[in-house]
Amino acid sequence: MFFTKIQSFHFAIRMLCITFAWMKRTFEHRVAWPSLVCIVLLAVLALLLFWQRTGMMALLALLVVCLDVAVIERVVHTSYTIEGDTLSIYRGRFSRVLHIPVVEILQMQRRPALLGLSSYVLVEYGSHHYVSVQPSNEEAFISEIKKLQKRLDDELEK
Repeated sequence: MFFTKIQSFHFAIRMLCITFAWMKRTFEHRVAWPSLVCIVLLAVLALLLFWQRTGMMALLALLVVCLDVAVIERVVHTSYTIEGDTLSIYRGRFSRVLHIPVVEILQMQRRPALLGLSSYVLVEYGSHHYVSVQPSNEEAFISEIKKLQKRLDDELEK
């Protein structure tokens, strides 16, 4: 009996989240093959530099390892969150979170990347500001933004 009350409470909370604007939707970053190739090449370069037994090469190898860690951090921890009327782009611990009001988004286009083997979404916002995103589900990301823009426009018309 207690378990069913908890289930109904969670169902009511979920319905409230769907109904109101403070719903939070997160899209994960799609890891493209060029990112993986970059990570592997940096790791191989660091190994080759460590293989040389001079002080300068070891320092250069440490620099390459730090760069590789930064690339891995960015690839693994990038996420795109739509909360309320704001799109937040989080690109890992080493960079700042970019907050874009949805009403400022002017245009979103799917574009091919690197010889057409991958794609990304180019978001134009504000006064000639651009940011590229690679959500794992591009169509759902674009439709969610457009649906939120439509809902905000309807609220402004009232």
